[in-house]
Amino acid sequence: MTDSTDWQDLIQKHLDGLTSEEEAAALSDQIVSDGAVRSDYLRAARLHGALGDEMLDLAPEPIPFPQAESKKESRIHSTAWPRQLAAAIVTGAFVGLTGFGVAWAMHSPKSQASFVPVADGDFESLSGPVQSGFPNQFGYWSGNPAEVVEEADGNRVLRFLETGNVMGRPNGGATNCSVFQWVDLTSLQQKRNIDQSESQLTLELSARFRREAAPNDADLPKLEASVRIFLFEEEPEFVRSTWPDVLREADALGKKAIRLTPGDDATISTSCRINTDASMALIAVAANTREGGTTPIPLGGYYVDDVQLTAIQQPVLPVRFVK
Repeated sequence: MTDSTDWQDLIQKHLDGLTSEEEAAALSDQIVSDGAVRSDYLRAARLHGALGDEMLDLAPEPIPFPQAESKKESRIHSTAWPRQLAAAIVTGAFVGLTGFGVAWAMHSPKSQASFVPVADGDFESLSGPVQSGFPNQFGYWSGNPAEVVEEADGNRVLRFLETGNVMGRPNGGATNCSVFQWVDLTSLQQKRNIDQSESQLTLELSARFRREAAPNDADLPKLEASVRIFLFEEEPEFVRSTWPDVLREADALGKKAIRLTPGDDATISTSCRINTDASMALIAVAANTREGGTTPIPLGGYYVDDVQLTAIQQPVLPVRFVK
């Protein structure tokens, strides 16, 4: 490879599984040595993974977080799954600090957290089916077939009914049941009271999931719960009209998914950093079968409640490395 190599193009080529062994090895070395290329790869890998979920480019079984390897042994191969490399890079970034101490100011400003309003995040004022289809306005839940039900103790929760294609395409994939909501970030951006060079703002999305036994549980061995957050500059109507390809234009994204067996419950959270241009967030809670197909699949006993969005403002601490 030469100094004129276009690393952005090579990153995309590798994520599509088209690099040769020589190209993959060169990219691996560049990721290790160049922080900008490493950051570009991590962002591209996450976007590639999110787009793959929507386009039914299904992932294999979850990959364990890899053990640290030496630089000589950590070269990527053209058939490597991009998320595996992204995890390896994160591991290597920390292992690379071995032998160094990290020093920072002891009396730095503290982090601040505040709740960002999510309309009906507890579902207490809703009842019955949620609106179907992809949302194009702020402040309401919409998506695949789901309904708000009242439990024996009076608490209301969202129940996922069946998988579907949120855009209503007859031959589109129906692997998950996703329910979305748009959140306006304009006022949040305006309230930032620390210079951006001295602070960073992160959004954290969390939700509490529960799975109960259902008649077709044996047919859903890979069923998982997930939370996702996407940051955009574009208006909701534009995102809706170009979904899911518009994910390539997302300013940032966060995703977390876990498998629940009948009887399990868990709170899942994910986060992403807000840049200066992101003015809106698209949040989603979902149950995903991880199976291909265009036929809707009943889900039965999958529930979610207590959807919360938190803004965390953190100071950028001065750091130096000393031997």
